[in-house]
Amino acid sequence: MGAGSVGTYIGGWLAAGADVTLVGRPHLVDAIERDGLTVTDLRGRTRVVRPDALTLATEASATVGADIVLLTTKTLDLQAAVAQIAPYLGHDSIVLSFQNGLRNASAIDEALAGAFPSRASRPLVLSGMVPFNVVRSGETHWTQTTSGHLVAKDHPRVDPFVKAAHGAGLRVDVEPDMRAVLYAKLLLNLNNAINALTGLPLAVELRDRDCRVVLAACQDEALALARRLGITPSRLTPLPASAMPRLLRTPTPVFANVARASLKVAPTARSSMADDLDAGRATEIDELQGIVVQLGADHGSSTPVCVRIVELVREAEAAGPDRHRWTGAQLRRAVGL
Repeated sequence: MGAGSVGTYIGGWLAAGADVTLVGRPHLVDAIERDGLTVTDLRGRTRVVRPDALTLATEASATVGADIVLLTTKTLDLQAAVAQIAPYLGHDSIVLSFQNGLRNASAIDEALAGAFPSRASRPLVLSGMVPFNVVRSGETHWTQTTSGHLVAKDHPRVDPFVKAAHGAGLRVDVEPDMRAVLYAKLLLNLNNAINALTGLPLAVELRDRDCRVVLAACQDEALALARRLGITPSRLTPLPASAMPRLLRTPTPVFANVARASLKVAPTARSSMADDLDAGRATEIDELQGIVVQLGADHGSSTPVCVRIVELVREAEAAGPDRHRWTGAQLRRAVGL
């Protein structure tokens, strides 16, 4: 549900091992009905999926009878998406959130309460995490551009999905503590806003030490908040999350050397927030630096750099296509570093 870049990419791989329905916008559905879809992973492995190997729909009613609904909408669209699918879910349905943010599973569960007042009859809602970026490299071609594997909440009822994904060539890891996983993903996602403000490809932006210094400062604030919340972020890279800010501040040759082994970034990769700004759409900043600011205010943790990044993204949203593209040095000065 919400088959944009991430949803279509996941669905394209799953189609080899499951009966997949993609619910997306009409222009996307029309293109896939005509040409099928192609997905390519970071290693260059490609799968072409014929249109007749998928069920394609533009209405949420297509989710009726689904064993599991993967929700891949933007977090901004969560409430609307849940309201649309709720009439077609049963008490034995599973909703798996593959969305950015810390609070999606609880937000989905709360949104379903109106349609399912009894918790015992409510669909099972589980957290998931997508660590990689996906870009649309052709009209019906989606490509993974950064490294990582899907993660889902460890639960007996998610096992059939995990097995089907593995059988289709899509790795899904399971973790019991998704709070720690989602917080670790948040730390990485704090770069989305920095990338969007510069407008640079990710690989170019990450070679700019000034950009990395801004990211490191955002991560420092989020890590200080994590300590107050009693959260130890999961290790999504060979380095523990607590060591990342120090690595980000190292000279570029040192950073590139260390990162080369753990962070693979295709030349075309860029953050989805950059795409949102280019398209004049609202961004997910409230679930990234914005949630750090909000939780920091609630728990007495200082977040001045994240506050400033939120302000700059809001200015970019308001400016539209004429927004300022920041150099790393300009951005570092703008946040007071």
